[in-house]
Amino acid sequence: MGDESFQDNPTEGSSAREPAEEVKKIALKKSRGYYRNAIENHEVFKNLNQFERKLVRGIMRGSGPIIMLWLISKKGQHGYEIMTQLHESSPFSDKVKMPSASIIYPKLHQLEKKGLIKGTWENHGKRKVKYYEITPEGIETLGKIRNFFKTRKNNLYEDFLEDVMYIKK
Repeated sequence: MGDESFQDNPTEGSSAREPAEEVKKIALKKSRGYYRNAIENHEVFKNLNQFERKLVRGIMRGSGPIIMLWLISKKGQHGYEIMTQLHESSPFSDKVKMPSASIIYPKLHQLEKKGLIKGTWENHGKRKVKYYEITPEGIETLGKIRNFFKTRKNNLYEDFLEDVMYIKK
């Protein structure tokens, strides 16, 4: 696996964009605006100052692909199941709509392109859905990430998660 980071728009800067890509980009910006407004109007979020809000948004935005990979490692599932789990676990689930496909599926496609998950089409009633399972490379990647945090001499990350995020050891 390379060192490339997960980008919101892997074609950013490309001069040869198709009109359909532009439409997708506009829809993505609109959905992000909706979620940002809904989250920022939540009473818990209102108590944070501007910098604190930026920090929280960064944590929420940056952890998406690794959380999706982890969810798929626990149980193979399709994109809608992942969207539902992410929504139900959100502290804002009572205030915002479920994450849109325009946010979730590009991340799933990136994970698939990197070889960390494998999608197969299955019949689900009268329609087909793509079912995602973790690959050996995905398991290895999760293991490396675990080891990165686990093998720290002073495990600041573990202390942070336990103290600030209330995640118990």
